[in-house]
Amino acid sequence: MIIHTLLVFFCSFLYGLSAVLCKYGLQHKVDVRSFSLTSLLLFLVKNKIWIIGVALSFVTNIAVVELQSFIDVSVVYPILNFSYIFVLILGYYFLDEILYKRQWIGIITVVCGTLIIILIDNPATGEETNTQRLFMVNILSIMTILFLMIKAWRQKIENYEIYFAICTGISFGNVETYIKTNTNMVMVDLGHFSVFSIDSLAHFIMMWPFFMLMAFSVVGWVCMQVTYSHGNVSVSVPLFAVIQSCITLSCGYFVFGEHFAFQKILGIIAIVSGVVMLVLSSVNTVQLDTARQKS
Repeated sequence: MIIHTLLVFFCSFLYGLSAVLCKYGLQHKVDVRSFSLTSLLLFLVKNKIWIIGVALSFVTNIAVVELQSFIDVSVVYPILNFSYIFVLILGYYFLDEILYKRQWIGIITVVCGTLIIILIDNPATGEETNTQRLFMVNILSIMTILFLMIKAWRQKIENYEIYFAICTGISFGNVETYIKTNTNMVMVDLGHFSVFSIDSLAHFIMMWPFFMLMAFSVVGWVCMQVTYSHGNVSVSVPLFAVIQSCITLSCGYFVFGEHFAFQKILGIIAIVSGVVMLVLSSVNTVQLDTARQKS
């Protein structure tokens, strides 16, 4: 099983790289809320670097779908949180974003937690999906997303990307949950699942969870692009991680019945604590920089 966790770790690097490429392609500091749909599409189609970032993210998503069918979501997605460490480091070197002492402490904390998760002996403990609890999570998620999007769009909020970053995390947390739900259902019907199996993929796209994950994917993708168009990745991307992790880990326990041994709990606490530290330190830094510019 260690090979699966190591492959997940490599996927986290690819996610980080794709996020930085998307941000690099959108770092014109434009307010996409002022774009018409046509002008927005033209802007994106002509943006080669952004397209490469999106393509890399798409390929990585396929790999993650394959990997999460073998091991718990409460193992896969905490490791994928390491992508935000790659984002911070790549942003530091290629986007000229500054990292402060508290952010480096957060990075080290996430590194330690990730190592603990990677070394788990049994990363596959899940049971059948509890659909009633899954629907409860969905209803709360949809209500929260609608509230935040309407509030951010209609009110002229200076740091509106924070609202869309939260929506992105909620959406992708639900996407991850539905991917696991769908692969579980395919494995029950066929006895196996693989993205390289036509039979598995045919079952995957015909089951009802597929349509739910596609809906949340579209919402999350749109919110993510709005987020990338404004503000720093060192703030928005770690915020994705906090919200996304909360959704995924909660569903891992309540929806999939995954076992949370002490080693897993310790690693998760370290990762989430480190990411929260990164978010708080990054947000405080942006607020201080804004105050200085106004003064």
